[in-house]
Amino acid sequence: MASIVIVLLLLCCTPSVAPAAAASQVQPRIGLVLSGGGARGSAHIGVLKVLDEMRIPIHAVVGTSMGSLVGGVYSAGVSAEQLEKRVTAVDWNDLFNDEPPRANWPPRRKQTSERPTWDFTIGVRDGEFRLPKGVMSGQKVQLFFSDLVKGVERIQMFDDLPIAYRAVATNLENGEMVVFDRGSLPVAMRASMSVPGLFSPMEADGYLCVDGGLVRNLPIDVARQMGVDVIIAVNLGSSYLPRDKLGTVVGVTGQMIAILTEQNVQASLKQLDPDRDILIVPDLGDITAADFARAPEAIAAGLKAARLMAPELARYSVSEAGYASWREARFGPGHPVERVGEVRVAGLDRVNPKLFEPMKEAREDKPFDRTSLEEDIQKVYGRSEYERISYHFEPRREGDDLLIVDVVEKAWGPGYLSFGLGLSSDFQGSYIFGIRGSYVQTWVNRLGAEWSATATLGNAPSFHTELYQPLDLDRLGFVAPYLSYDMNPESVFFDDQRVARYYINRWRSGVDMGTTLRGVEVRVGGYYGFTDVSLDTGSPQLPESLVTDTGVRGRLVYDSLDSAWAPRSGTKISLEAMSPLKALGADVEYTRAFLDAETAYSFGSNTVVAKLMAGSSFGKTMPYYDQFPLGGFLRVSGYSTDQFRGGDMAFGSLRYYRRIAELPPPIGRGLYLGGSLDVGWLSEGEVSPRESGGSVLLSEEEMRYGASVFFGSDTWIGPAFLGFGLSGEGDGAIYLLLGRP
Repeated sequence: MASIVIVLLLLCCTPSVAPAAAASQVQPRIGLVLSGGGARGSAHIGVLKVLDEMRIPIHAVVGTSMGSLVGGVYSAGVSAEQLEKRVTAVDWNDLFNDEPPRANWPPRRKQTSERPTWDFTIGVRDGEFRLPKGVMSGQKVQLFFSDLVKGVERIQMFDDLPIAYRAVATNLENGEMVVFDRGSLPVAMRASMSVPGLFSPMEADGYLCVDGGLVRNLPIDVARQMGVDVIIAVNLGSSYLPRDKLGTVVGVTGQMIAILTEQNVQASLKQLDPDRDILIVPDLGDITAADFARAPEAIAAGLKAARLMAPELARYSVSEAGYASWREARFGPGHPVERVGEVRVAGLDRVNPKLFEPMKEAREDKPFDRTSLEEDIQKVYGRSEYERISYHFEPRREGDDLLIVDVVEKAWGPGYLSFGLGLSSDFQGSYIFGIRGSYVQTWVNRLGAEWSATATLGNAPSFHTELYQPLDLDRLGFVAPYLSYDMNPESVFFDDQRVARYYINRWRSGVDMGTTLRGVEVRVGGYYGFTDVSLDTGSPQLPESLVTDTGVRGRLVYDSLDSAWAPRSGTKISLEAMSPLKALGADVEYTRAFLDAETAYSFGSNTVVAKLMAGSSFGKTMPYYDQFPLGGFLRVSGYSTDQFRGGDMAFGSLRYYRRIAELPPPIGRGLYLGGSLDVGWLSEGEVSPRESGGSVLLSEEEMRYGASVFFGSDTWIGPAFLGFGLSGEGDGAIYLLLGRP
């Protein structure tokens, strides 16, 4: 009887136990682990697309480096299809260039820095020299991340995201693993992918973080700790560099990181359970960690690798209805911030907090406009005093969230020392070479005063120092006392022949007053100065003398060019005038006015630049060294540099160039092939010889024509051009320009 009872109980219990066991096998908690790999990480998107096709719900995601980006955005409710569109549409070269467009720089910076990409400087702080913490600070990268995950920006705990998420980074102070499970999602993703030497370390939650791949590139153990039953791991492998790529510091550093990463990956792979877990290894071929432009290829590789594992993945598929319900609950626009209550600015030390008051006033107790906030952030960032400016939210009551603007001032400031070099030659006797050093001390006082000093050593030495003192934080008004010296070699031509070379030594000291309004800077001021003319070689055509030329000067500048050397868009207009006055003690008296204007227009890879210059002495006779020069590369090409001079001048040119290759940031912007057509007119060029009071005619009044072809590049150290010019008379000349002479 007892046996019968036991059998009946088993028969009764079996129907209820078997379905529960089946359910636990069909619908386990699945954790997705995504490894780092730079641009190779786009392959993760292909894997996500296959998981979606096969109706496999993911319950937790853990990512390192690029895996943390893809995984974080996916966990935030952005589908694989949407993520693919964003990753393939973004301009990664622009994203990895921290600098906002040059057209948006403040006028002050445009005049003191002409580098469009990476302005490498050595910092000076507390009497010590300091270096930047990385090639890039990730300014645009973090703003991009914030936009990607805007649907969940109010969520603080990563378990509360549509899919539970963890990001892995490395504590730079002790080499330990840091796992982010709360806080700002964009900050966590950025911290996880701070590749040492490339990105500056990220300070988050009290840790100084670098790329998580150094300690856990495939964080299987972290996923286990989240309580998952099954792990789907995607390992991108290490893109070892071949021997011929290991001859540079960059190559050796990259290889070292790859070796360290691969070692911890092998340890993580041993933690996989071959009976339950699945490992997907995309074949990425020669796609490197820096090949972000090849994202579509990497995505395709991820698709292919995941489909090869389809038989193993199929056991975790769920019904169409079940997957549709899971998907609907997790993907969508989410709940972006609609209204801001309070705005706080965090992280300020040297910078006057009042600088950010307009940004705060424009947003407090108002609907949130993400585009305008990022524009304002980039405008302030363009002052070049910050390592990074980003933002995040802390939820308050509904519709009244706290916006926190996170400011990271440059840790290697407030003094900045930079170096440059310059060389120009027409291979016909005109050449200038020099090494330049510049120092800028920012935030001398609470109004943001700057002290700058620049010195050049070479055959045209110079020195200039200025204290730029704004009268308010907006720089609507300023005072700028200055002191300068320069020595320039100037040639004298007669009948197309170089007959002499003089050194023109100028000393100037003065005070300018001015205003900056809507991108236009206007200066006026008086100066004390004198000019010393001395013969170097050749026939003594000019009087050697020391001339006092104290007077007044003025300048108006509008500049919206996107590059100082090879612009593809924008306009620049500069109008300058100076007048030595005998009433102020000058030995000579005249007025010199000069207009220089150019505008650039691009279509595709092609650019056309129109340039106009005009100058006048208003009928007065000017010293030879202040007469308007023409001749040389892009200034009536085909002639020697500054071969012709006159008291009045008009010039026009059209330049065309095509960008034949892009340069990756921070190296530069591009390589170009192009040509120009020039036409210029000068009045008669005269000098007064020192033997008599008469004058000698050196060049006649006439129109002159020129053309050129050139190869050039626009890099972080300045321009580099090699050109050939042909004059209207059939004479040819070769020109070389490196850096800023």
